[in-house]
Amino acid sequence: MKLSLLPRYWYVIAESRELTQNAVLARQVLDEWLACYRGSDGKAVVAQDRCIHRCGKLSSGSAKDGTLTCRYHGWVYGDGGRVISIPSEGGAAAVAKRNLNAKTYTVAEHDGYVYVCLAPDAQSPALPFILPRPAGDRWRSFRLQNYFHNNLTNCIENYIDVPHTAYVHHGVFRKPAQQQIRTTVSRQAGHVRVTYHGETGNLGSFAFLLNPGGREIEHEDNFYAPNITSVHYRLPNGYSYYITSQSVPVSEMETRVFTDISYDFGVFTPFAKWIARRQAQKVIDQDIDILNEQGSVIKKYGQKFSVTRADVIHTLTEEIISTLAEGAEISSLKDCSREVVFQV
Repeated sequence: MKLSLLPRYWYVIAESRELTQNAVLARQVLDEWLACYRGSDGKAVVAQDRCIHRCGKLSSGSAKDGTLTCRYHGWVYGDGGRVISIPSEGGAAAVAKRNLNAKTYTVAEHDGYVYVCLAPDAQSPALPFILPRPAGDRWRSFRLQNYFHNNLTNCIENYIDVPHTAYVHHGVFRKPAQQQIRTTVSRQAGHVRVTYHGETGNLGSFAFLLNPGGREIEHEDNFYAPNITSVHYRLPNGYSYYITSQSVPVSEMETRVFTDISYDFGVFTPFAKWIARRQAQKVIDQDIDILNEQGSVIKKYGQKFSVTRADVIHTLTEEIISTLAEGAEISSLKDCSREVVFQV
């Protein structure tokens, strides 16, 4: 049986600010239990959440000045997950000539995030995804963390799904208007791009500010295998914003999502953060509610979907994730491009 290829990719485990030398953070990625801390050298350590002595959970221990102590028998781990003290055998002297290490994983730190790669191979990206930013020096950004009781694929599909916004986010972001939307949907390797044509309005509460003239909007959604979506709006008045979500598969039906929103709203940029953050979290809370509901229905009845024209986007995305989960290379999928029309 082929093993999943999902562990070859980078996943956010925490914001950099969350990881310190004096605290241990428990995380889970792809069902793997992780204990995360910073060593005395300041570098992030991501270890299997298992003491190599008698299988205590390292995450239930204590961290101090870059060392991690297991609460069962007091074994102490230091930089890189190395065992540096065994109290029952006299402490540090007992391990001087031994080479005892917790199982650790490949770590990278970038854009204020700590990333882990559970099983790097020749096809693993050299670096984590680089967050997009609007051009110029006026842009600002903020980030949010949220937790969903649903699987990786359904969360990702939600973030690049336009039709649901008119109902789940009615009034906040779109409302049913029966506006015809034309799109070009293309897939190449592990990347799905959706370009929208002729979109002019239906932006919700702040349409009067974002696009008062109702002119055509530049709107593009992107999915990058296996867990990143990035939505970009560029408005006729030069305003621009990106919504980038990194979905971390915790278990089969649990997903932790880190969302970065970068924006340039012209002269309003310095004053926009509070309202933009509030509105973004409100939209995400509505998504959490519907996705958690969907997850509960799937648990009871199984995942059986009916497909419409607008779901072509989901189908192409799902095929990529499923292919990786089944242990096959993305190269086995054909590149394609389709024109899709639907109403919102």
